[in-house]
Amino acid sequence: MQQTSGRDVKQQSLSTCLVIDDDTFNRHMIKRCVGRARPNLRLYECATLTEARRFLDHDSADLILIDNRMPDGLGTEFAQELRSNSRMADSVICIVTGDDVRTLDSGIAALSKDRLSTQSIWYMVSRFLKEREILRTTEKAQRVTDFGNQLGESLSPGMGRMVRTLRMARARVARRDPQMAIDELDKLEEMLLAMSEVVSAGTVTPIAPEPLS
Repeated sequence: MQQTSGRDVKQQSLSTCLVIDDDTFNRHMIKRCVGRARPNLRLYECATLTEARRFLDHDSADLILIDNRMPDGLGTEFAQELRSNSRMADSVICIVTGDDVRTLDSGIAALSKDRLSTQSIWYMVSRFLKEREILRTTEKAQRVTDFGNQLGESLSPGMGRMVRTLRMARARVARRDPQMAIDELDKLEEMLLAMSEVVSAGTVTPIAPEPLS
């Protein structure tokens, strides 16, 4: 494992890059392309997938560039392995290969070594980050919608109980039984406080119905 420094930086979001390639010349070429415009980028390199696994077991990288044909496996399969690791969820993973990129898994970003340049690498990174942001924004909106739906279903029984309690309190007042009315209103207050706690905590566990006195 070797570490080198990138030379001059424009972009801020990525701070580390791991280059995985069994060819020494290719590793240096890729590192030059990546680090040319990014001064503070920390660059690491591995010559095998086994070495990369050891590195990633105790460290991480914001950008991971992998040769497809490695002596101990395929880069595409290793990329899929990394994708399934929650620790790598924020990493940009890309295959850099001499093969026709159209023959590779379309779910993994890929760049051709024949057309590799600083511009092509960082354009790919920028596109990936934008797509990820759109995806996460969409997922967040869906989670909010789902939570609202679940919360509505969860609070529905409690709302029904509160309405019934309020009606009973009004009936007590009509029958000139103020103490019983106060008791019913106290019960209603407790229900409202419980509902407030449910909403604040984001809890959507259904409220169990209680027998009315």
